[in-house]
Amino acid sequence: MVWVYFRLTHPRYTMIFLIYNVFLTIALILASPYFLFRSLVQKPFRKSIPQRMGFFQSLSFKSPLWIHAASVGEVRCSIPLLKRMKKEFPHVKIILTTMTFTGNKMAKTSLPEADQILFTPFDHPLIVWRAVKKTQPTLLLIAETELWPNLLRFCGRKGIPIILFNGRISQKSFPRYRFLRFFFKECLKSISLFLMQTEEDRTRIIGMGGAPEKIRVMGNLKFDQTAPPFASESMAELTQCLGLRGDEKILIAGSTHPGEEEILINLYKELKKIEPHLVLILAPRHLERLEEVEKILKKESLSWQRRTVFSQNGSHSDQEQSKVLLLDTMGELMKLYSLATIVFIGGSLVPIGGHNPLEPLFFKKCVLWGPHMFNFLEISNQLIEAGGGIRVSGKEELFSQMKRFLSDEGARKEVGEKGYQFLQKHQGATERMMDEIRPFLIKKTLSD
Repeated sequence: MVWVYFRLTHPRYTMIFLIYNVFLTIALILASPYFLFRSLVQKPFRKSIPQRMGFFQSLSFKSPLWIHAASVGEVRCSIPLLKRMKKEFPHVKIILTTMTFTGNKMAKTSLPEADQILFTPFDHPLIVWRAVKKTQPTLLLIAETELWPNLLRFCGRKGIPIILFNGRISQKSFPRYRFLRFFFKECLKSISLFLMQTEEDRTRIIGMGGAPEKIRVMGNLKFDQTAPPFASESMAELTQCLGLRGDEKILIAGSTHPGEEEILINLYKELKKIEPHLVLILAPRHLERLEEVEKILKKESLSWQRRTVFSQNGSHSDQEQSKVLLLDTMGELMKLYSLATIVFIGGSLVPIGGHNPLEPLFFKKCVLWGPHMFNFLEISNQLIEAGGGIRVSGKEELFSQMKRFLSDEGARKEVGEKGYQFLQKHQGATERMMDEIRPFLIKKTLSD
């Protein structure tokens, strides 16, 4: 183990890696009291710590494929590709790792194809060494932009092929990566193949030091997600479960962040003066903020119910008392989009960078977002050009557009239809990426 640490931090691998690993060591030591305290009060965190330290359970299989998808967004984008790989190579064993608890929970409910779902180990050299030794992966697939230096370099030196799939480098993060190009260029040498979303992402990964001959532009896997199949009976059941009659107009604010709920709640109160039966479904991005959002609703003198309470006690009489539904469940937002009249994409009124605007399009819904969509810049710009989405500059314009689309059924249906056509036009990234990954899987199968 000491030898591994020395090899990964030796000055011949540049001083910056030594500094990085010393910093990680100090950070882990300083964070240990926090880890201990959180482990005592939070059972899920306590269970995750051994895995984050590289102490994985003994596997009942050998030479797995390791897929890393950090959070909910990366897990979602991985679903069509992972299912496609498992369909063609059913005997390949798959380990999926996530950074977040929400991503881990979603993976366990959405990806039965994964043979083992774990938490990603910290990027300390000794921890990475322990995790790789335990799992013995023969191929590492990394979703989007999870560039952990020690993991990349250690797997590269072990001869484990690494593929970055659905790769993207956001406009906001690119200047930082470019500034540290001397550091990331060395890490990127270990990656065998870069499957990037757009030409802009290709240009940026080259700017970070990626070898041009290893880079392919594949499109975005998010276009290949599938909507949950709904029969009319299922829709009616969902409506009834929420205590709705079925003729209400519904505003869904998905994946909201601090600073947005106040704006949206105030807009909702104004819109109710025009549409008295308007229902607001509010879905905070992080469920630990539910109490914080409830305080805002209480301050604004609005009655509300959580989704879980609503599903137990929902009725027409309850609905007359409460017109706000606070979503406190995981993995249900996309299904609820099917009921929406209009949808607002959170993280875009404040400089978070926005969230995936594509999911409501599967149901031909009219979608709006704010000025901060830099995490989905190309998609959002293309949607606007296609007439399939609406960007607003701020609170006043958002109110104006919501008012217009709530009253004009033809206009919102036109936007929804154009968004759906845009979605259909850009599908196919799964097959393109599969064509690039297949030779690695064939080689793995032959060597097993």
